[in-house]
Amino acid sequence: MDQRVSPGKTPQPDPLSDPARFEAAFDRSFSLVAFMMNRHLVDHMVRSSRRFGIDFETLVIWAVVAHQNAAHLMPPGSLPSSILNDAGRLPASTTPQLRPLRLRDVTQITGIPRETARRKLKALGDAGWLLDTKAGWIVNRDRVEPDLRSFTLETARRYLATANDVVQVLRDADRAR
Repeated sequence: MDQRVSPGKTPQPDPLSDPARFEAAFDRSFSLVAFMMNRHLVDHMVRSSRRFGIDFETLVIWAVVAHQNAAHLMPPGSLPSSILNDAGRLPASTTPQLRPLRLRDVTQITGIPRETARRKLKALGDAGWLLDTKAGWIVNRDRVEPDLRSFTLETARRYLATANDVVQVLRDADRAR
C-alpha cells in the first residue's frame, strides 16, 4: 500500500489507495481528469504522426504489431533486470521468440479492413519499421534506434507529468469531500 511520509510523523496510507475514496475523488473530478487524459492521448498521437510521417491508422497497426510481438516476453509486473539486457533491450536471442502477427490478426484486433491493413503493413515494411517474415509481421529491432528511443523518452516524461497532474487533481477532490 502506498504511504505518505512527513518528517516526524507516522506514515499514513494514501487515501487514494482505498478504491471507494479513489472512485469518489474521480467522480468529483471526472471532467478535469478526462480532459487531461484525452489531452495526453491526442498529443501523443499527433506527435507520433508528425515525427514518423504516418497517419493514425498506420500508427495503430504499428503499435499493435509491436505490442503483440513482444507481449509474452514482458508479462505484467516484470522488472527490467529479469527481462532486459544492460542496454535496456530484449536480448538479441529473443528475436526468434518475437511472435509474428499475420494480416488476419491485425485486421481482427484493429477492425481495419483487410486491404487497408495490408497496404499499411507494406508501407511500414517499406519504411523499415516492420519485417515481413514467413510467419507474419515483426518489428524491425534494428530500426528502433535512435528515432524511437528519443521519442519514447520524451513520451515517458510527458506521460509521468500527466499522471502526476491527475494524482494532484484526485487528491484535491479527495480533500474537498
